[in-house]
Order: sequence, then structure tokens, then C-alpha cells
Amino acid sequence: MSKILLLLEHKENRRLLSIWLEKNYEIFYPNSDDELSQSIFSFDLCILDGRALDKLNKWVLKTKKAQEPVFLPFLLMTSRQDVSILTRHLWKSIDELIISPIEKMELAARVEMLLQRRQLSLQLQVANHNLQELNELKTRFISIASHELRNPLNLISGYTQLLIQSSSKYSEERKQDLFNRIITIVKNMTGTLNDVLLLSKGELAKQKLNPIQLDLSKFCRVLVNEIQLGAGSSHVINFLVEGENSESKILADQKLLSQILINLLTNAIKYSPTDSTIELQLVYQAEKIIFHIKDQGIGIPKKDQEQLFSSFHRASNVGNIPGTGLGLAIVKQCVDLYGGTIKFQSQIDVGTTFTVTLPITLVKSS
Repeated sequence: MSKILLLLEHKENRRLLSIWLEKNYEIFYPNSDDELSQSIFSFDLCILDGRALDKLNKWVLKTKKAQEPVFLPFLLMTSRQDVSILTRHLWKSIDELIISPIEKMELAARVEMLLQRRQLSLQLQVANHNLQELNELKTRFISIASHELRNPLNLISGYTQLLIQSSSKYSEERKQDLFNRIITIVKNMTGTLNDVLLLSKGELAKQKLNPIQLDLSKFCRVLVNEIQLGAGSSHVINFLVEGENSESKILADQKLLSQILINLLTNAIKYSPTDSTIELQLVYQAEKIIFHIKDQGIGIPKKDQEQLFSSFHRASNVGNIPGTGLGLAIVKQCVDLYGGTIKFQSQIDVGTTFTVTLPITLVKSS
């Protein structure tokens, strides 16, 4: 419901107008000039008379300027004899006027037209904000393409040239090593592109939960083994399970769980020193599960923590460690879609622990 502020010095006019308008709008007015100047009123249209305008003209100009570029309409009620003394400077303050005695239908039409202009202005502001976000997304995508994709492509080109030009000099083991490196680089590039497309198209927000029967402990072990295989011997991932229902199956969205755990575990590896240990702990509780992902990495500076789940945001201490700043944004959206929560504790040069809590439904054994 649109909000209308009444600033009428004539109290009887204010009372009658308020009674008539409150059928369709939210009506309010200050009890004093001090209350008006000290309070922040949120309104869509202000109706005032000449005496109020004389006293509050500076406030009107200040209020309209604060709303720019959004249109905030002011409607002046005035007598016919006062119209002749209105100056052209008045239109800096007033957007429309209505002459008394007032016809209800005329007033209703003017109010609705001004409110429609107000709503259109607000919609344009939202559209402009969305366009600015899209433009920023495009700029960041180009930056990612030039930094996160160009270097891997150069490596692929280099390895391919070696295989073409020096194939006869290399042993089969050496050739296989180069092929494996190319495959790993392609997988990483594919992951980067998938992350960008997932967020830029808003695909996550459109997804619906697709729960299936899942042996969660087994699922996590398989996932950990796959990530451990990719990490090689550089890091060790320990998987721990606690809780009375650890052997039970649950109804869960496997795709969302994969997105959450893969991003958190690969981040833990990426930002931890070689030969350090990563810990994934799964805790079963009544109607919920809790994941603790703990690393011994570089930690997250306090100044970066507030924006940690924002798209493209990266902590100020990552240095030359490659990344897009999309992983945690994806995790947060997945957790929100699941109806869960994500929290973290971090200490510089000690490590970070992410805690994800998700609601679950246990599958009753037949």
C-alpha cells in the first residue's frame, strides 16, 4: 500500500482528507515541525498546502534531492487566487497542484498519476541497479577469462608442443604424465567455467530440492577419496563420523551436497600448506546433520569475513594462489536452498573451520 504524507496547516482539511484517502492508502502526518525534521519519514507522495510549503520549502528540496534519481512527488493544494502569485521557482519543490475547492475525482486522478510515476521510477532504479550488477559481472568474467583461463591454456599449448615436437625423446611414462597434466588443467578450467555460468545465469536460485535415498557416510567417503586422489600426496583428508544414526539412510539432494562439500574441501586444500591435514567431520543429530570442514591454512582476515560469501570476493591474503572467488558464493546459495546454515571460525596462519548444518529426513528401515 502506498504511503501518503499530509502536511496541511489547516487541521480540518487534513482531517477530512485523511478520512477520504485512508480507504486506499496508508496516511500519516507529523505532530510538529520538529518531529518532521528529526524523523526519517518513508513515503511515496506528500500532499501539502501553501502555508506548509512556505515553512518547509527547504525541507522539501532537501528531501527530494536525497531521493534522486528516484521521483518523489509533492502535490500542492492551493486556492485559485494564490495560483497567480506562484513563481516558476516553485516547480523545483512542487510536481503538481490542485485548486480548491477540490473535486474528489480530480484529486484521486492526480494522486494515482503521481503514485504511478513514483512506482515507475522505483522500478527503473531496480532495473538500473540490475544492469550495473550485470555490467560488473561481465567485467569480472572478462577478468577471470584473461587470468584464470589464459594461463592454463598457455600450459596446455606448451605441453602439446612438447608432445608433438619431442614425442620420440620421451618415455611412455613421461608422455602419460604430460597427458595427465593436460587432463587436470582441462578439468580445472571446466570447473571454473561451470562456477561462473552457475552464478551468472542464476541457475542455483531456480533449482528445487531433489531428495533421494542416500547412504550419507558412504557418499562422503567416496567423495573424499575422489578429492584425495586429485590432491595426491600433498594433503591428507581425514573423514570422521559421529552420531547414533550414522548407519541410516537419509533423504538428501546429492547434487547440492556435492557442490557444498567439493567447494569447501578443495578450498581447504588450496589454502593450506603442503603436507597439512584436512578434516571432514560428519555429525548426525535429531533431524539434522552437521559438517565440520577444518584446515590448517592461511586463515581469513577479519576485514574480509563480512564479504566472504559474496560472488568474486577473495580474501586479501591469498597472494598468488589462483581462484575466482565463486566457490563460497555457490556454497552459500546451496546451503540457503537447502534451508540450512553455514558459519565459520578462522585464525590467521592457524586455519579455518566451516560448519554447515542441514535439515534431514531419516529413511525408516523396513
